Amino acid sequence: MVFVAVANLVFLAGCAGLRSSSLDPDTASLERQKKEAMRQQVLAERFAWWPTDAKPAPYKDPKTGGYWWWPAAPGKLTPWGNRGYVYLHKIIFDDQGRPHLLVKRIVRNVKIYFNFDKADLREDAYAPIEDAVRILQKEESLTLLLTGNADVRGTEAYNLELAGKRASAVRKAIEAGGISAERVRILSRGKLDAVAPVTDLVGLQKDRNVHFVLAEVEEVKLPESAVVPPSNVIEEVRHVETPVKVSVKHYIVGKNDTLWDIAQREYGNGAQWRRLYEFNRARIDDPQRLKPGIEIEIPIE
Repeated sequence: MVFVAVANLVFLAGCAGLRSSSLDPDTASLERQKKEAMRQQVLAERFAWWPTDAKPAPYKDPKTGGYWWWPAAPGKLTPWGNRGYVYLHKIIFDDQGRPHLLVKRIVRNVKIYFNFDKADLREDAYAPIEDAVRILQKEESLTLLLTGNADVRGTEAYNLELAGKRASAVRKAIEAGGISAERVRILSRGKLDAVAPVTDLVGLQKDRNVHFVLAEVEEVKLPESAVVPPSNVIEEVRHVETPVKVSVKHYIVGKNDTLWDIAQREYGNGAQWRRLYEFNRARIDDPQRLKPGIEIEIPIE
């Protein structure tokens, strides 16, 4: 069972509509609310055992990567419980730290990479997306869990929007293959998970991604009063990745060269001069006065 803390992840469960034509709209709405409240109560009672500090802890299966769990002694914070869930692959938490989805089976775990400041799908993204569509068409019980990410450059608000556009691009490609929107659950993380410094081109590339998982999931709804004991975060590194495509171009600064002019020639946008400066801080003493003859590197990403 892989424990992954995921912030700001809220999944809405649809409730069945009342089909009786004899009820007026207000009464029908009230009946739907009652039915949804009853459904939520059933879920709360069903999963009141989770999470628990019962012992022994889950055992990791070295062959499958998931976890087996059959507790033998009750916990102190919460009582017994696996309620028949002998094997789980992952648990996803909501923004309150409460378990929200039980991921019982993972079929694909994929990362698709993006170019700098872009949300367009690269050619290498289509093969894993088409593979995902085939699997979703074949197995109707599976859900696509989708997360967009960005690197550390830019404001948090800008990167949150950019990451959302990247996730939407993958979602649109999946839906274009005939998969219904109800089977896609999306989250934009922005640069919250970015770890690479601005001089690490490969790391920055890997931070600019959409991570999606094809999985069989079950919703968990805990009561607000449920005690959530602390738990270790365990993440399974097991996924498919599209190729990393980055490089650098070496450039000798000429007389009267400016970072703005170089950025305009190389990127078509002089405002990208800061990007050049950040990448070459160790080589440039004054970004406003380049020394002719020094060699700088132009990141191609």
